[in-house]
Amino acid sequence: MHRLLLAALFLSTSLSWCQETQAAFILPQRGKKGMVVSAHPLASEAGLAMLRKGGNAVDAAVATAFAISVVEPFSAGIGGGGFLLLHLAQTGEMKALDFRERAPLRATRDMYLDSEGKVRANASVNGYLAVAVPGTVAGLAEVHRRYGKLPWREVVAPAIRLADEGFTVIPVRTWRFSQISETRRNIILNNPAARQIFAPNGVLFTGGDRLIQRDLARTLRAIAQNPQNFYTGNIARTIAEDMARNGGLITLEDLKTYQPTWREPLCGTFRVYQICSMPPPSSGGVLLLQMLNIIGDTDIKSQGWNHPDALHLLAETMKIAYADRSVHLGDPDFVDVPVAGLTSRAYAAKRRQEISMERARPASEIKPISRDILQRFVSFIDMSWDRAGR
Repeated sequence: MHRLLLAALFLSTSLSWCQETQAAFILPQRGKKGMVVSAHPLASEAGLAMLRKGGNAVDAAVATAFAISVVEPFSAGIGGGGFLLLHLAQTGEMKALDFRERAPLRATRDMYLDSEGKVRANASVNGYLAVAVPGTVAGLAEVHRRYGKLPWREVVAPAIRLADEGFTVIPVRTWRFSQISETRRNIILNNPAARQIFAPNGVLFTGGDRLIQRDLARTLRAIAQNPQNFYTGNIARTIAEDMARNGGLITLEDLKTYQPTWREPLCGTFRVYQICSMPPPSSGGVLLLQMLNIIGDTDIKSQGWNHPDALHLLAETMKIAYADRSVHLGDPDFVDVPVAGLTSRAYAAKRRQEISMERARPASEIKPISRDILQRFVSFIDMSWDRAGR
């Protein structure tokens, strides 16, 4: 078994959210043998417990992810999906696992449009038609099967305990958002199952309340016995039946055929550093490399914390990258994504020329570059590398 240096896990709504603090600055934390970071201290403790038992980074990441589904149900859960980036310390290899949700087989291009061809408000966000085939359980099982050290049941156990015995709710961001967002609150209150769990007295749980989720504990026990129970057993049948009753599209066939996908990590350089991230269908890696290339050698650090010029450059850089994202990025299984062009230094240099340090451009003024022009930058880079003998 390879020693694992780092396993970074990114769920559909992002495990990287940290608990908010009133302090103006957060002091860096350091560990000598390992560290677990998540959106909730109880989830981080679940991962840390795996390291204390002699587990590796994958064991810790899987335990943390399952625990997050219990203590941060409005942030991430077993009904969602995610991306995972893994570094193998012994070989130096980088691995990328795509276990994002997939569109059901019966999904169509126009399913969120009305009879006049206009987008139906919130149809892709709320309700049964907004639900895609979940990948979290399959993804966590796949990475653990390949690289985990501790028994599967052992890494799922902390989440089962948190769901069965309950935990005291702390007012982190997602709980507060559910309290203040009328739309989210009404969705929970109008769903009998969700209301029974999260608002048994007609009021959403808030800081200081104790939340017990025994149905979730039973589901997690079935997953601990065999992760395929989620996709082919009673859980799958319950999901498919609920979808059929309420106008959803997910079927038993969707669940049975779901498979996570190993992809080639997207890597580039920034100054003296090698940067590796997720490739498409994640947009994060492409955006990160594109934005770093646009910033280039500008010494933001010397300008000081929150200096107006630094913030201005970052904001204008992000506007450009997100303009390109809106047109060029998608799922590479279905569309051609011009990754090489978007992440090339020559292209970044051209876009950097658009940024004025004297004025902020409205986002509406910033247009994505056409695919034909992007292809020219790829050709330019290839030719220059050939001349250099590389």
